[in-house]
Amino acid sequence: MIKFIFLQFINVALVYGNELTSKQSFSALFNIETKIHATPQITNLIRNGPGQLTINEQEKLEKLGLFINNDKFLVERPEGLDKTYSTEHFLLHYTLDDSYNAVDDENYVANMAAVFENVWEFFSDSLELDQPPKDDGIGGSDLYDIYIMNLPSGYFGITYTSNAPAEEPACASFIKMRNSYDALLFSDHTELENIQVTAVHEFFHALQFGYNCYERLWFMEAAAVWSEDELFDEVNDLYRYMPSWFANTIKPIDAEDTHMYGSFIFFQYIDEHLGGRETIKKCWERSRHNASPTQDISFISIDEALVSQNSSFVDAYNRMRIANRILSSSPSAGIYSYEEADDYPISQPSVKENIIYNQHDYEIITNPALKLYTSHYYELSTSTPVSIDLTNDSGPITDLSFTAIIKHKNKQQWTVRMDNQINIDPSLDIDYISLVISAVEDESQNWDYTLSLRDGYLEDFTLFPPYPNPWIGRDKIHFDLQVINPQSIKIGICNTLGQIIWRLEKDFPEPEVVTITWNGQNSEGRRVANGVYLIQATGRSNRYLHKVTYLKNSD
Repeated sequence: MIKFIFLQFINVALVYGNELTSKQSFSALFNIETKIHATPQITNLIRNGPGQLTINEQEKLEKLGLFINNDKFLVERPEGLDKTYSTEHFLLHYTLDDSYNAVDDENYVANMAAVFENVWEFFSDSLELDQPPKDDGIGGSDLYDIYIMNLPSGYFGITYTSNAPAEEPACASFIKMRNSYDALLFSDHTELENIQVTAVHEFFHALQFGYNCYERLWFMEAAAVWSEDELFDEVNDLYRYMPSWFANTIKPIDAEDTHMYGSFIFFQYIDEHLGGRETIKKCWERSRHNASPTQDISFISIDEALVSQNSSFVDAYNRMRIANRILSSSPSAGIYSYEEADDYPISQPSVKENIIYNQHDYEIITNPALKLYTSHYYELSTSTPVSIDLTNDSGPITDLSFTAIIKHKNKQQWTVRMDNQINIDPSLDIDYISLVISAVEDESQNWDYTLSLRDGYLEDFTLFPPYPNPWIGRDKIHFDLQVINPQSIKIGICNTLGQIIWRLEKDFPEPEVVTITWNGQNSEGRRVANGVYLIQATGRSNRYLHKVTYLKNSD
């Protein structure tokens, strides 16, 4: 007898701005040119019902276990899989008969079971995530159900939500895995590697459903792709999403088409620079706390999770966009590095325009419709100082973020400047100058802006703001010094009483960019107290002053 599961709990019309329609999800599921993970499309159909799908389209979905009843989708669990293989946490359903669902042998099942146990241990022990809700014995036991069967061409695996009892906003789930990964699409990796990345990806969906069954698809997919590399670092299947994602910076980070897979790079940045796995875990804990069937809480939840890192969603987004241009594994890239950047299959994000500036030029560049959480990258060439102003033609300037990234020639060294007005003095040899403009205020959806370029000024030397700031713990604080004219620079760090507690003097016989570090100790080697400190640099003609807040660890 066929068993149907009525997903009454989550079948609501979600109203997120970038969400897919049922028609789009159907198209994605059966588009032979663009095969993607099926879970978000199946989830979207279950949430929103058949919509405008034709009878023929509905019949095609029945092959995936989705049936229409009262304008809602019912989910059928697979039948005819007459054998089971149990582990500590999983019950794998399979068959060895002559049907199209058969596996070649039981070793395939045993290997898959071992991978899933490895995945369970990783999520439970390393990430300390909550286990997925049990399905109340619907699959034949209280173990998590994996159905190994023939899936449509190109599908890696599918996680289905279930109506087994679960405390709102959670829902139980089960997974379908392929009975073979030997098709041409999977040829870039071994059979075991395909099972590994699919298992970790799909089981992360099962965990996500346990935290918040309403969560946005982009958040689910981006985080799931990120998790692949956390456990199976050598497979690098996620690299395939990067060329398209970096070529489409004008797409919002939460676009819910194939772009959402490449948005894993956002969580990769958080993982490497803003608290690691613990912060990712907090994102899902906040998602559960904020869960709503009708409101987008993904950005709010991420923002709240980053509070412990003295960061925010917008801060992390801006840093990621800078790191995506620098795209280096060099320690010199600091907070803008990626550990595997040198192996990534891309060199930089797509460029909106190449700007050439000559002395006494005055250039105006206008651009309409910069969308929320998208970025425009410009490449600037100049042999003369240039001053660049950004104007928001659609609202407050704080709605936009403006950054200049300067790569110094023949050095693994970058200068990053963030302001609404930026002066660039190219007296130092420069490899490239990139400008990044991002929309970061969620009160609107589109912005028009203007870039104005005019003659700038010689800088002599510049002391850039210290980072990180606030500064927590025992790591060092950094501040970049760019010297244009040969001179001696004196650097001092003062407390709020004006007492110099640390000093440095350095001669610069030629133009140079250096990174100065301070370890939080005074000149006698004692760690300083919590508080605000002033960093001052004095040269032949200029003097700079920056504040930094220092907070020691509780130990």
